[in-house]
Amino acid sequence: MTEPLLEKIKQLPDQSGVYLMKNRRGEIIYVGKATSLKKRVSSYFQGKGFSPKVQALVSHIVAIDYIPTRSEKAALLLEFELIKRYRPRYNVMYRDDKSYPYLKITMKEQWPRLMVTRIVRKDGAKYYGPYPDGSHLRRIVRAVRKYFPLRYCRQTNIPVKSCLYFHLKRCAAPCLGKVSREQYLRMLREVDLFLRNRPRQLLQYLDQQLANYSQTMEYEQAQRVYQEKQFIEEILAHINFRQVDPTALLQSHLPELPQQQMLPLLQKELGLPCLPRRIEAFDISNISGQLAVGSMVTFINGKPAQQEYRRFRIKSISGIDDYAMLGEVLHRRYSYLAECQAKRPDLILIDGGKGQLSQAVSKLRELDEQIPLASIAKREEKIFLPGQADPLALDRRSPALQLVRHIRDEAHRFAISYHRLLRRKTLKEKG
Repeated sequence: MTEPLLEKIKQLPDQSGVYLMKNRRGEIIYVGKATSLKKRVSSYFQGKGFSPKVQALVSHIVAIDYIPTRSEKAALLLEFELIKRYRPRYNVMYRDDKSYPYLKITMKEQWPRLMVTRIVRKDGAKYYGPYPDGSHLRRIVRAVRKYFPLRYCRQTNIPVKSCLYFHLKRCAAPCLGKVSREQYLRMLREVDLFLRNRPRQLLQYLDQQLANYSQTMEYEQAQRVYQEKQFIEEILAHINFRQVDPTALLQSHLPELPQQQMLPLLQKELGLPCLPRRIEAFDISNISGQLAVGSMVTFINGKPAQQEYRRFRIKSISGIDDYAMLGEVLHRRYSYLAECQAKRPDLILIDGGKGQLSQAVSKLRELDEQIPLASIAKREEKIFLPGQADPLALDRRSPALQLVRHIRDEAHRFAISYHRLLRRKTLKEKG
């Protein structure tokens, strides 16, 4: 063990957190969590009896970074996100490839179900979590199933008779017509508010339901809502639904991550003329050409600068033409910069493949702008550069690729959020 490494270990705090072990090339080769950073990291260098794999890991460690957290739960989530981001070599060997469970409501089904899953897909379902504490998750599931009788089974065929869950009052038996579609969707709304920890909204909603049933003299339904309201008040006093958002948690620690290593590496991989301290990324969002919008996010020194984000409502393009929409957004952005003599980015990043990149090259050429460009395709995560026929296929563990993906995903998220906002406004205006 080198003297600087020994001194670093001595300075580790006696608190929960995540540690990142690096090799001679500065690559993160292992990410771990600890209730006490000092004790856990020190244990790697004390005594014998470790497996050959751990001994191999220790032999490659030349530097250790750490990120303290406020709780062990936060350390669990941060470790998980860092492993997904960096894919360290020795974590692939040791970890069992687990992920934290989520609650899922299958919104695409005629009668949506509540289920526990460890895989989050873009399937139109609603996801809640993650829940690193299994006992906490089980308490929530028991509470939901006791007071919100959603469908349990996966059957698509209508059964001949009601199942045991119906007799136990744990299922509303929509398959047998025991509950209307409107009533079932109303119950789903209550579950959604419950799982999102919106107690005030949920209780207001139940009060309104109670008043409606009382006015129409549906006393049986009013009694059910009243009991539900009592349960909600009781359960919210005992269960803490607030979950740590792993993305937000990771974002809060980004200043402590090795961003200074990412930018020079990104410059080298893309062949950029200067360090990409300012990166502007673009994405387009629409549904069949309707309510089309564009987004621009800005990263400065590898970190998001949200005050520099911009939203664009597509004005001149009708129909489905993502290329032309991207061209409009780029024209509006960089013609404005030319007029006000504002600072140009060191790199423009486009969400898409060769087609989107060609459109961006053409539009910047019209504006006589000489800003470096790159695009990243979603499926294969390959980077396209102007004038190069073949894309760059960077190592998935490369910090440069991780940074590009993070920026691309943030542009996509920002575009989707604006598109949803416009859809909500349109629906309100219609009705």
